[in-house]
Amino acid sequence: MIHKHPANQALIDNRSRADAAVDSFVVFFGSLKFIAWMTVVILAWLAVNSLWLTKGVRWDPYPFILLNLAFSAQATYAAPLILLSQNRAAEHDRIKAEHDYETNVQALTEIRADRELTKTVHDLTAEVHRLVVQQAMAPVPAAAPRQQRKGTS
Repeated sequence: MIHKHPANQALIDNRSRADAAVDSFVVFFGSLKFIAWMTVVILAWLAVNSLWLTKGVRWDPYPFILLNLAFSAQATYAAPLILLSQNRAAEHDRIKAEHDYETNVQALTEIRADRELTKTVHDLTAEVHRLVVQQAMAPVPAAAPRQQRKGTS
């Protein structure tokens, strides 16, 4: 997908496969799907390792040290990937802010030019009004008497 905003063009359209994978991973980690998936895995792990039905199959009995190790490994990999994604988001925000600033500067320049043009139009309108009033107040010259043409009575 091609984005129109320069920040999106710079950081989304031109990102590497690794950056896209990190972003996808972080989006998954921040979703309800991940929480539901982890809840199912944890409940299954606890059930398999603590219920009397699986007496001979327990590979991680209470206090579930292997589960704790899995959580630690998951956090060890997740934290740097989340930080990488946050750094990319901060860079995205910085580029957007710079673009917004440039847009605001252009808008301000145009507003100032429009303001000057409006002032000029106002001054010209006031001058035309002054001239119209001056002409309306001027005495009307008396009409010259008409001369009759010869041959007409």
